[in-house]
Amino acid sequence: MSKQVLRDQLKQTLEAVSRQEIERQSRRIALALQQLLKRHDNVACYMSMDKGEVDTHCILDWLFAQGKAVYLPRCTTTRETGQVALRPRPHHPHLTFHKMKSWQEVQELEPQGKFQLREPVKEQPAPLPPRLDVMLVPGVAFCARDGARLGHGAGYYDDYFKRYELQHQGEKPLLIGIALKEQLLGQLPQEPHDVVMDCVVSGDGSVYWTHRCNMMCPA
Repeated sequence: MSKQVLRDQLKQTLEAVSRQEIERQSRRIALALQQLLKRHDNVACYMSMDKGEVDTHCILDWLFAQGKAVYLPRCTTTRETGQVALRPRPHHPHLTFHKMKSWQEVQELEPQGKFQLREPVKEQPAPLPPRLDVMLVPGVAFCARDGARLGHGAGYYDDYFKRYELQHQGEKPLLIGIALKEQLLGQLPQEPHDVVMDCVVSGDGSVYWTHRCNMMCPA
């Protein structure tokens, strides 16, 4: 099955999940993440949309309460930032991650841009990828068996993973996909450029380690 067909099918499935169920699953995910993140200091997350994906408010609130350094993404383009283009066309979309000062600052973010996301304000110069311990990664679907991820198709995160490796001599942070139960599939189509997750946390609170488990799993 093609990626776009899967996206279309999952969109219909996720639209049927109630807000109450999303909040219930999101709280379970937040509790599981607290155990995984307690020894990590620099964490990238994202601001969730209103429906169809894990609500990140609980985990963001906890991260700030624990004194973690929290980074959120901004959708931009290489034309706007002047950063290196990593795709064939000279100017293309990419992400920058920005350190947030407080939970209050995050709560005050307003929807903006093409996708009406609550994003950090523009910085000049645009920040290069900061050194991170962990990235909490959104997606349309994940495979708990091998860590495969299906994104929305724009390539923002795959581009950023490559950008991060170039900035930090081939290293990557721990990549944790967070997913509602409805977003877990037994198999996903993969392409050579797709980056797999080290771990997937599901809406029932389950934690599925797929890579780097020996190094990163909590005792």
